[in-house]
Amino acid sequence: MRSLIVKSAMAGAVLLLASGTARASDVLQVNVPFSFQVGKEMFPAGRYMVEEESLTGSSVLLIRGMQTPQAAFVLTETAAGQGPGKPALQFDHRENQYRLTGVWEAPGEGRTIIPHK
Repeated sequence: MRSLIVKSAMAGAVLLLASGTARASDVLQVNVPFSFQVGKEMFPAGRYMVEEESLTGSSVLLIRGMQTPQAAFVLTETAAGQGPGKPALQFDHRENQYRLTGVWEAPGEGRTIIPHK
C-alpha cells in the first residue's frame, strides 16, 4: 500500500511540469489538467500561479487561479530527497482525487505542504 502511495505521488509530480523557471521571480506558472485539492478547498483544472512568501521559521505558498477565483495560502516545510529535474507540482492521487502535496523549484529544492488537521 505504501509503495502505491509513493508511486502515485511521484507520478503526479512527473505528470505536471511547470512552464517557466522558479527562481526568476519566485513565481511558478502551471497548467493543471485535472481538478485538485489544496488543504480543504477544491480547485478546478486550469492555469495557476504559485508564489512563495517567506516568514520567520516557515514558508507560505500562495496558490491562485489565473482564470478562476480560487486561491489558498498553505504552510510548507523543506522537502526531503530529490525532486524532478524541472519545476513541478507534486500530487497524491487517491480514490479519483488529486491532493497537492508539494512544490519543486529544482532538484533538491522542494517544499512539502503541511496538511490541515
